[in-house]
Amino acid sequence: MVVELLIDKLVQGGDGLATHEGMKVFVPYAAPQERVRARIVTQKRDYAVAEIEEILEPSPLRISAPCPYYGACGGCQLQHITYQGQLVLKKLYVNETLQRIGQVFVPVRHVTVEAEPWHYRNKTQYPVGATGDGMAVGFYKRGTHDLLDVPVCLLHPVEFDRLRETMRGIFAAAGETGYDEAKHEGNIRHIVLRQGTRDGGLLAIVVTRTPELDPRAAELISEQPGVTGVAQSVVPARTNRIMGSQTRVLFGSGHIHQSVLDKTFQVSAPSFFQVNVSQAEELCRKILKHIAPKGDELVVDLYSGVGMISLTVAPFVQQVTAIEVDPTAVEDALVNAQAQAIRNVEFVCSDVGRAISRVASTDIVILDPPRKGCPPETLRQIAALRPKRIIYVSCNPATLARDLATLEQLGYTTYEIEPVDMFPQTFHVEVIARLGPLGSADE
Repeated sequence: MVVELLIDKLVQGGDGLATHEGMKVFVPYAAPQERVRARIVTQKRDYAVAEIEEILEPSPLRISAPCPYYGACGGCQLQHITYQGQLVLKKLYVNETLQRIGQVFVPVRHVTVEAEPWHYRNKTQYPVGATGDGMAVGFYKRGTHDLLDVPVCLLHPVEFDRLRETMRGIFAAAGETGYDEAKHEGNIRHIVLRQGTRDGGLLAIVVTRTPELDPRAAELISEQPGVTGVAQSVVPARTNRIMGSQTRVLFGSGHIHQSVLDKTFQVSAPSFFQVNVSQAEELCRKILKHIAPKGDELVVDLYSGVGMISLTVAPFVQQVTAIEVDPTAVEDALVNAQAQAIRNVEFVCSDVGRAISRVASTDIVILDPPRKGCPPETLRQIAALRPKRIIYVSCNPATLARDLATLEQLGYTTYEIEPVDMFPQTFHVEVIARLGPLGSADE
């Protein structure tokens, strides 16, 4: 069925939302306030999904996407919208999500520092698949695990394109095979590339189904221009998990170095670090602003990773307790603290829920959990400490809204919401929320 639709707004995932005969219709790659002719491709009891056949009246925000794979590749959702328009839409989305899910009615600030919209990623992971005549390396098509061979991507450094194409040739010559997800066959599952900002060094991580990997292939990768290390991670199970629990260094260094606000951070192959360094700097600046340190504060940093936030905050406060469950990230954090001569941070390698129960008191809690957000019990433990401020950093406005609602039920008020554009051209957005005890003067 073909229908005419007026796109009202963009919703979770970047789809346009329209209404047809009382039914909500989701339209990928639409833009707000444009009229389209679209074909219904999926119809359920209470919603439908449609594909655009013709744009009848384009949105003033619409532009031509520069990537030839846009619309097929599932990596980006907003290339067809001006960058300024993307910032406005993300602000509106955060605001609507917080109100609808969390009943949090705090005006969302504008993005104050624009990001570089292209070539900003310092880490990209590429699924590798088997084809009839070789190996595909690229990204999944939108909403599927069908692999699209994408030789060029506009979001990461051009060095990544050259290196992964070279790696494809090296693997083919060595007789290595791409992974067949349906049959659970083949060996090379992912290529993960990371680039440091301090020296531009490249770390290549080969994710395999079996422990076997042609040693000469790994050596040839290590000899490529800019490569400072090659590592292997094994994922033997049928799973969507990208990295395995153990990573071994095959050649060179097993880490890179990222520079944030004139501080250098060692980041090992499996450790988390923000993919956009310039916006990571902006994130740290805003966290310091929201803390407004006087120098005598006790701070707890939850999900602390390699210590980027802890070590940025530490010079301005009395003491930081940093809690992180990943032992590799904690090892990185200890190295980073020593290199920066910072001695007022205690790094605790533990599950956050267990470790926070041993914290006696604190003035400030900073938390930057995974996309799934915080367990309710952890939020209760945070509130029980009665910190003067809670700084919640989230890459998922929906789970942030849910958790802010829980914290408000536990006696806290959300005072400020501020987005950071960590992921241009995609619908993802980083958000900082500042909370204080209900009835406090902390406004």
